[in-house]
Amino acid sequence: MGKRLLLVNPGNEDKLNAASVGLFFTFPPPNLAYLAALTPSDWEVRIVDENVEPLTLEDADLVGITAMTSNAHRAYQISEQYRQRGIKTVMGGIHASFLPSEAIRFVDSVVIGEAESVWKGLLHDFENNRLQSFYRGERTSLENLPKPRNNLYSHRYRIAASVQTSRGCPMDCEFCSVTAFNGRTYRQRPTEEVLDEIEGLNCREFFFSDDNILSYGKKAEERAIQLFRGMIERGLNKHWVSQVGIDFGNNPEVLKWAKKSGCLGVFIGFESSSEESLQHMQKARNLKFGVTRYKETIKRIHDYGIGVHGAFICGSDGDKKDVFQRTPEFILNSQIDSATITILTPLPGTRLYDKLKSEGRLLRTNYPQDWKHYDTTQAVFMPKHMTSDELEEGVYQIYRHLTSKATSLKRALNSFIQTRNLRVPAIAYSLNRGLGSFVTRKYQWVMKERSLSVESSQPSNPVEDREKCLVK
Repeated sequence: MGKRLLLVNPGNEDKLNAASVGLFFTFPPPNLAYLAALTPSDWEVRIVDENVEPLTLEDADLVGITAMTSNAHRAYQISEQYRQRGIKTVMGGIHASFLPSEAIRFVDSVVIGEAESVWKGLLHDFENNRLQSFYRGERTSLENLPKPRNNLYSHRYRIAASVQTSRGCPMDCEFCSVTAFNGRTYRQRPTEEVLDEIEGLNCREFFFSDDNILSYGKKAEERAIQLFRGMIERGLNKHWVSQVGIDFGNNPEVLKWAKKSGCLGVFIGFESSSEESLQHMQKARNLKFGVTRYKETIKRIHDYGIGVHGAFICGSDGDKKDVFQRTPEFILNSQIDSATITILTPLPGTRLYDKLKSEGRLLRTNYPQDWKHYDTTQAVFMPKHMTSDELEEGVYQIYRHLTSKATSLKRALNSFIQTRNLRVPAIAYSLNRGLGSFVTRKYQWVMKERSLSVESSQPSNPVEDREKCLVK
């Protein structure tokens, strides 16, 4: 009998996620499916994503766990449960890659960086009882990647598959760890290989999981058009969504072929409507593009029947309390179909984390337990122009305003008027209502946990005292 490999994507400890509120936008992560494809055929492989199904601690010979920062503590818990049963564990992903010395305290082996280049060697070492503590993956070419084993994922996702066409980002935003992990070089898979993978999908809708499907520049636009036209020429007849940069709306040819190939909507990181805030985030591309052109590009994308989901961040040193009025006003006035508003979060591996740590502004430093708070819905640092409580309350109130049933219906109607595409308002309404429900439940959970913590703590709270002194 072959050996058994269990690959796990941990959930959050509060068990609140997109699936729990019925959000339209849930999809399988591609990383574990690639590792499954690279695993020799004499291994029995199972994938469990706690975001859509429970982990029952089934038997395995080896357990591989991936994690981001917000679910790193949960990943360590899972690893410890298996190690207590004498089962070896290996951890990879962005959090372990930036904090391998922390991760190795809870697992038997840590993969640093992209795992594909070391995975087969790791399994060979395991089979020969010489599993190493650390493996350092290289940023390799994306040619001839194996087809990911998406069939191993649960069928509980709203979007059944994700397809990755590139890695890396030439931008270097202060708050983002993508560049540090995947590099600034924009590595692309051959178009025909991507099309072969899409053609083999057993589903109608999928997500391009690239950080930016388009990247920047003339060659990138030509490559995107080639991909979209290839989907049409092959008659794939599928619908897709993707993350894109602010430049997506610049080229009518890109928009035309994106729409014809089945694009339902795009996710754009606007981050802020304030140039001062963008400067503090070092969001160079958006600054170059210009916030005054945001509405123009949204309208142009809408004109091609494509929906726009905007991402905004509150809490940078450029944000004062008026951000809680300015952000929803911009979202409504620009007619963005749906939006995610997150709290600026200093993640390990970013310049933002290093900066706030050096300035003594981090509030949650009882690691690894406190990593669960680094989920972009909680303020884990001392903002410059408000308290952390005011930042959390402000974002919560934005969601209450933007995602009420009446406002969501009005926005959905407007989405149809702008795009003349019935799918766009349906998706936008689901996203807005689902996000509102998620943030409300999350906020209530945080307030309850905080209240219980206060009841059992000392009367004096030096962290709050320091924070109040900092606010001007």
